[in-house]
Amino acid sequence: MARDGIFEEQGIDLTDIAERFGSEDADERRIAIMDLAESGEPAGEALLIQALRDPHPGVRRAAAGGLEQFDGAPAAHALAAALLDADAEVAAAADASLRQFRTPETAPPLLALVGHERAAVRAAAWRGLRGLRVAATLTPALRALEDEDAQVRREAIGALAYLKDETTTPALIHAVRDDHFDVRRAALAALAFAPAPAILEAILIGLDDSHWRVREAAAVLAGKARATGAEAGLIQALSDESWQVALEAARSLGRTAAVGAIAALGALATHAVSNLRKEVAAALGEIRHADALPILGRLAEDPDPDVRKIARWSIHLIDSSAR
Repeated sequence: MARDGIFEEQGIDLTDIAERFGSEDADERRIAIMDLAESGEPAGEALLIQALRDPHPGVRRAAAGGLEQFDGAPAAHALAAALLDADAEVAAAADASLRQFRTPETAPPLLALVGHERAAVRAAAWRGLRGLRVAATLTPALRALEDEDAQVRREAIGALAYLKDETTTPALIHAVRDDHFDVRRAALAALAFAPAPAILEAILIGLDDSHWRVREAAAVLAGKARATGAEAGLIQALSDESWQVALEAARSLGRTAAVGAIAALGALATHAVSNLRKEVAAALGEIRHADALPILGRLAEDPDPDVRKIARWSIHLIDSSAR
């Protein structure tokens, strides 16, 4: 009776939910669980947890998805167990819900899974731990950088990135040399918290990587860190075979006000990709040097209106700085 009272207070017809939840029709049970989840009522958490043991995977998927709004230990324990579900879609729904959790008390059931025999479970556990930012993840995450599975290594790096602990910098720099490009890329992104002198080596390694996504990540990192020591590498990256790398290199050269890059940026003023020309115009404005004015004058007549607009604004910035 007490439970009925709670549901009634919050506007849920418990009798109807309970009847449909006990139906032999799996689809009716699934819809009942979805209705309960959509209500957003805290009193529904226990029923959603119970539904994770339903014999039908569709019902379990609905319950796993509905539990994303219950950011606490009971839901976390239930969803961590659901990561082991025989149905891949149920496990994926539990994974997605756990990624929404932010309270530290939800960490223990996930930490218990970082050594699981299945790589997919280990990776999911690290994804769930990422946003929790609990100190207890530090040591196991560093160990996970040696995991045999690249996905696990990448997700562990994600957890380390959220911690922003400077003691992890050497390990993340080492991961920039990982065998898998996605791990190398993640390591570069994770180093954004560290000061430029400490990560210059990693940036230069990344700019010389064989995979364009890693070179792109290194160029992005150079700009975020304001790594002036990477100027030569970024200028070289302007001629990268991938325009996406050149774009990020141009952006970072603007952020570091690299006067020595003006000529190399000017060489891209006629590039076929308008997004890259826009970035060149913006970077030249950030550099704010009179030597860029002839290039910007040409870009101010570009066929693309956005390029013209940015070029004219950059000219204004340079003129204003000269006054």
